[in-house]
Amino acid sequence: MIAQLAEIYLPLVLWVCVGLVFLRSVPDFIPKLIGRSLYWIGVPLQVLAFMQKSEININLWVVPLIVILSLAGGATVAWFLSRDFTQSAERGDFLLAAILGNTGFVGLAITPNLIANSALSWVVLFSLAHNIIGSYGIGVAIASYYGEHSIKVNWTTHLKSVITTPSLWAFGLGLYLQINHIELNQTLGIYLQESITVVVPLALLLVGIRLKSINSWESLRHAIPATAIKLILLPLSVGVIMGMMGISGSERLSMVLQAGMPTALAGVILAEEYNLRRDTIILSIALSSIGVLLTIPLWLWLFQP
Repeated sequence: MIAQLAEIYLPLVLWVCVGLVFLRSVPDFIPKLIGRSLYWIGVPLQVLAFMQKSEININLWVVPLIVILSLAGGATVAWFLSRDFTQSAERGDFLLAAILGNTGFVGLAITPNLIANSALSWVVLFSLAHNIIGSYGIGVAIASYYGEHSIKVNWTTHLKSVITTPSLWAFGLGLYLQINHIELNQTLGIYLQESITVVVPLALLLVGIRLKSINSWESLRHAIPATAIKLILLPLSVGVIMGMMGISGSERLSMVLQAGMPTALAGVILAEEYNLRRDTIILSIALSSIGVLLTIPLWLWLFQP
């Protein structure tokens, strides 16, 4: 397991450090361009590539349910711990940092390397369900409720955002091809799988570039418990719930790993959109990006089949 983790961690740390150290002074449009390219092209191709190697399982319906239960549980604990916060915007910042995970860029870069191909569809669906239910659902609700200014939320706008999510369409296409036993052209399939070798480094570079925005450590006392909820409580609860449902093996491991991914960059976007404080989220991204290197071996030890 040590050799396997070293093989995964080396490029993970390398690309994040390159983004943090060598690309910290790039113009603002560069990370935005990388992010939009990954969102519209890179991650959808990655999702489709993973779906080509995965196996459809009848138990996939439980994935959205697990996502909802884990988000609700994490939000409840975070809400309880933030009762004494004096500012509403500060509390919203804490809640987003505690429950929203980077299951897309980072999760899809790490988790597939640690599980069997048969569970890849679980990884992809967890990422999609978490982004849709978490970011576009619970995340927006929290941000709009705790925001410092009253912002009218048009539900049709959020519905349109969900429907037009490129990764969702890629998952649908991959599911259609799997169900109908349609194989892609061999050359196209090779290029599709090779696309992952480009998407993963770009995603990790983006994380490193975004970490440069940390300019204050005053919110560390809030970021530490938020990170603990994100990296320990959520994945542990997912593992326990799935065990109670009789689901084990690579399927459970894949869900636990995805639930324990670092705090999501989407939280920063929501905080900016709804005028929340951003200090806790940004610090949680930094802490959880380091902490995940320590928690992954724990989940492998507890849940690896």
